[in-house]
Amino acid sequence: MSRFFEGLVVGGVLGYVVGILSAPKSGEELRQQIADNSEDIYKQASDSLGDIREKTGQVVSDVSTKGNEVLKKAGDSVQGGKDKLTHRLQELAGQSTKVLVDDVESATSGG
Repeated sequence: MSRFFEGLVVGGVLGYVVGILSAPKSGEELRQQIADNSEDIYKQASDSLGDIREKTGQVVSDVSTKGNEVLKKAGDSVQGGKDKLTHRLQELAGQSTKVLVDDVESATSGG
């Protein structure tokens, strides 16, 4: 999209220069018109560039915000999986301990 605006500005400047140079005017009038119009072109280009920067800044901000949201969701998901795994390991450890206690009780009771 940036290349489009560059082409638009360059095309506008070239069209302006060709139009001015082909118009029948004296040298002084031509120089004055070029000076006056070049200020206008500079201001328009500056305004357009400012708008592009503002829009680009907003897009970058939006992408950054959405990226942070995605990272937070991914982190929460990983933490949830980690918590489930920890809970399951604790359950398995508790079952293993119970089996060992039952085995020791049955071995000592002669059963």
